[in-house]
Amino acid sequence: MTKEHLISSHKETRAWLSAFTFLVLALSTRLVCAQPAITAESIGLGGGGTAYLNGPETTFWNPANLMISDRPGNFHIGIGQSALQYKPVLAGRSLQHQLSNFIDGYQPYERKAVRISPWKQNRILNTHFPDHTLRSQNSQRADMVLAGALWQRKDYALSIALRARYASMTTTGRGWYDDRFIEQNDRQVRDFTLSQRRSEFYELAVGYAQEFTFINGLIPRLNKLYIGISPKIILAGPTFQADYKAQYLREDKPGIRHTFISDFKLHSSGNFSRLISDYLQVQNPRDAVRQNLSWDYQFQPTGYGVGFDFGFNYVIPLNGNSPASAGSTSRPPLHKSLRLAFSLNDIGAIRYYDQPLALSSPADTAHADLQASSNTIFVGTGGQYINHLHQAKLLPNPLLAAPQRSENNYTSLLPTSLNAGLLLDLSQLRFMGDISLGLNNSAFTKSGLSAQLGAEFRPVQQVPIRLGTRFAAEQPFQMGFGTGIETEHWDFAISARALFYRESSQTTIGSGAFGGLQLHF
Repeated sequence: MTKEHLISSHKETRAWLSAFTFLVLALSTRLVCAQPAITAESIGLGGGGTAYLNGPETTFWNPANLMISDRPGNFHIGIGQSALQYKPVLAGRSLQHQLSNFIDGYQPYERKAVRISPWKQNRILNTHFPDHTLRSQNSQRADMVLAGALWQRKDYALSIALRARYASMTTTGRGWYDDRFIEQNDRQVRDFTLSQRRSEFYELAVGYAQEFTFINGLIPRLNKLYIGISPKIILAGPTFQADYKAQYLREDKPGIRHTFISDFKLHSSGNFSRLISDYLQVQNPRDAVRQNLSWDYQFQPTGYGVGFDFGFNYVIPLNGNSPASAGSTSRPPLHKSLRLAFSLNDIGAIRYYDQPLALSSPADTAHADLQASSNTIFVGTGGQYINHLHQAKLLPNPLLAAPQRSENNYTSLLPTSLNAGLLLDLSQLRFMGDISLGLNNSAFTKSGLSAQLGAEFRPVQQVPIRLGTRFAAEQPFQMGFGTGIETEHWDFAISARALFYRESSQTTIGSGAFGGLQLHF
């Protein structure tokens, strides 16, 4: 590589870094969750990985990265990658307690597990509803790449991977915890919004990547543009999607009940639909939960679907890396480069066929008696949604009042997102950043923009240290940390992410991951 070429590459690198940093700061003002996968590496780097990840797990994020090799060998196997992500309503006192809370959130509802004292109620308000905020969002998610394999050749790369993922996202109005009316847009409001989206998928994906050769004459000789696609088939477990938007508006006239505005929509399948049907018949939520939800895990397919992930990665070598020799069938490891990547994730849909159920009530305005705050927290355990509404005796129950009902099969879109990433790889030191855009609201994504920044350095070549953070308005400050061991033929990674709540001086572990065992041949 000539001196002029090096100077040009360095100028190009600085320009891209400056532009990306400005864009990250400009876009980091919206609350979102649009991460296509969670892994030990991405958690340690703040949640990004569009340009960084390059193992079998990238089949579910950016399949173009399957062409990038930074380890010796042509055949790579990953087993048992597991990651948990959690934003709790009340943080556990220890890591073990936090893990127990996460598991409880997946299990059937028990009232004794969600009772709170007035002190805890104030703690929830200070932590999740600062500055008269009307709604709070909490989530939990688990991703497990059960097994994956990647075969890299000189001109192409193939992968196959099996993943299980689960997520639950809840939105709760302030009125459930606070008896006061809050000033919003010149109106006195008590918000009783209660929404939950809960899904679980098993996905089998096949990835393919190669160099995009049609623009060879338009880019420098050593620069490469890789593209990749990974179609997948999906089995979906029971799903629950309910949105109840409800607000009281204060009426100052004596003797007139408060104005109540509401809107309700629900879709479910499998045992969640049977749970709701039993409740509508006997109006006993405890018996309905006991008869339809089990403490023993048994995957119940209720839908099927297809989808795909697509991505590209533009790689600019910074040290004059040469391509493989003409007689070689393997790819040389890539060191010191600038990578600019983009991915389009989860394009497709799920068709739910087992016990499909849809309930809805059109937007309505009426006068209603005022509901008091609750002495239980809403965490989204199985069946808690109907219990929470059932216990609010003065709140119009949308489940019982919904005039529109359907038991026809229905289709739901996958949690689609767009992701862009940059990685500056200096071998011993790496800097990366991501921007994510969620295109729909689901258990896994929320529409809007987010940004992640991270860095990796290696005090010892075999031991990476990863640090990162994610920018999101109205969210606690987040700091990720990760490390691991990388040898010539095997490696593993671990990571965690801490949430720092400024309003309540509370700190808790919100994510944890074990990268499983990866083998290189």
